[in-house]
Amino acid sequence: MIAIVAPHTSNWDFIVGILVVFALGLRVRFLGKHTLFNPPLGGLMRWLGGTPVVRETPQGAVGDAAEMIAREEKVLLGIAPQGTRKRGIPWRSGFYNIALAARVPLLPAAFDYGRKALRLFPLFEPTGDYAADLARLQALYDDVRGRNC
Repeated sequence: MIAIVAPHTSNWDFIVGILVVFALGLRVRFLGKHTLFNPPLGGLMRWLGGTPVVRETPQGAVGDAAEMIAREEKVLLGIAPQGTRKRGIPWRSGFYNIALAARVPLLPAAFDYGRKALRLFPLFEPTGDYAADLARLQALYDDVRGRNC
């Protein structure tokens, strides 16, 4: 499945996410901005399960991620649908297109700093109607407060 984690408002989101992953004993894969994979952190980011994506030219990222999901027996792919920590940025469609291509559900998740909780929402099966599905997904996060919101 693909875990979508929003809102992504702080570098602390990654640190909290990795701590949760280790505490739960999960093996997670994630997509991240390519510059995070440069030295000195590149090796660590790959060891943690990361795959770099050049956001300005992401050609092939959807197909590559869908193929990775198909290859691995069990995989949880984590993606921040906003693709950045900046406020007011619309969600990118990559997470949705990967889920459709790989035929896997989405697990909406949130680091809710207002409640000091990790929130997991019910699994979401994409229908192929991106606009309608996006509205339903984003509504889940209406009362979630990011670290820097």
